[in-house]
Formats: sequence, C-alpha cells, structure tokens
Amino acid sequence: MQPNIIYIDKLNITGLTGDGRKTGKIWNKFDSRYNKKPFPKADENGYEIRFEDGAEIFVGFAAESADTPAGFQIIALPATEYAVFDVHVANGYESRNAEIDQWLADNAARYEQCMLNGAGYVVLCYSEKFKGGNQPDSIVEIWVPVIEK
Repeated sequence: MQPNIIYIDKLNITGLTGDGRKTGKIWNKFDSRYNKKPFPKADENGYEIRFEDGAEIFVGFAAESADTPAGFQIIALPATEYAVFDVHVANGYESRNAEIDQWLADNAARYEQCMLNGAGYVVLCYSEKFKGGNQPDSIVEIWVPVIEK
C-alpha cells in the first residue's frame, strides 16, 4: 500500500520528553500537567515523536506559539513532506514497520528520510481517526519525514 504524501508547515510540538518504553506514563504526566496549565493549541491532534534509537520519545500538542510554556519543552519540527501510513492500533503500533521500511527502500532513489538534530525520527499523529487503544477501528497515522531528492 502506498502512503499519502503530505506537506506540513513547521510544527511547534509542546510537551514532555520521556522513556520510549513508558509511553503511557509520559502521556499521563503530560495530560496532568496540560490540564493544570493549558496552552493554546494549533489543532486538536496529539503528537508523539519517536527517535530511531527508540530510547526517547516526545509527546504533546502542536502549540500556536513557539514560546515554551512553563513546565513544558518544545520541539520545532521543520516544514517538510511526510509519507503517511495508517496503522490499525488493534494490529499493534509496529504492525506496519516492515512495510514502511520496504517503502523507504523501494523509494530511496526518490526520497530521503529527514533527520532532526542528526537523528532519524517519525511522528505518530493521533487525529480524529484515533478512537482509543482498544477500539478495532482506531487508527494512528505514522508520519515519516521525507525530502524529495
């Protein structure tokens, strides 16, 4: 299956960094802090940035401002194209990894995966397609940042 290729302007993701093996705990900590000190959001999506080594993640919301609210961190994602893959959560978040890797290999002559501060990354976007972790029709989008050669 071919991904959708979308262009996204610079995104200021405001949130928290944590251990990639404790995703739920990081989201809970972020939600608790956000509920106490909300900031203006740019959209209604949740974002999770996963770095290629898997040890660290960043979770949060796209903020309207590039200013970092107290108690939060910010990662500025550059404007770029993304190859977007829909993942049915019921099949597992990693269920399409082999297909994503194959698409990148098959399209290496046309696209190069972008880096952030020297590290490969992907963005998980929790949009209106995400119905919760246990719902059979729940979808998370995996955005792979790419640049056309």
